[in-house]
Amino acid sequence: MKRDNKYLLDADTFMTAHRQHYRFSFCPAYWKAILLHHGSDSVASIVQVRKELLRGKDALSGWVADDVPGSFFKETTDAKVLQTYSTIAKWVVSQPHLAPAAQAKFASGADGWLVAYAKVNGYAVCSYEVSAPESKSNIKLPDVANQFGVICAKPPEMMENLGVRMILPRKVPDT
Repeated sequence: MKRDNKYLLDADTFMTAHRQHYRFSFCPAYWKAILLHHGSDSVASIVQVRKELLRGKDALSGWVADDVPGSFFKETTDAKVLQTYSTIAKWVVSQPHLAPAAQAKFASGADGWLVAYAKVNGYAVCSYEVSAPESKSNIKLPDVANQFGVICAKPPEMMENLGVRMILPRKVPDT
């Protein structure tokens, strides 16, 4: 993946990072890097992801509400995005191995919108999700992205491609 890629972040890029890998108190650099690279138009997300993140009542939802600029979360109302989303939704419904509940869950979530916006606007999507093309009960973001020619990267890969380095100061304080 090239360093000049733009990344569109899935909700789990935030939630998994917050809950497991990069808690605010442990690794503030992760969160600062996201905002820094948004400022250079390399990192964004969509309004549907913002809504998912604000459902939580924790430090992450507070950060999204208080610290993330409104410009970070892109609107998906552009005619090309709507048309692409419609194509994605039709593809999902046409998959005979998928349970109707999986199709309904997909339709109510942000993943289809992420892929549509990414495809139309030249973004790679960023997610911790793992491909599972044979799954009957879940439609995974990497599988939809792959079907529609959108690159899907994991957050550490995105950070490395953006040139982010999380390093300790030269002198580590005594503990």
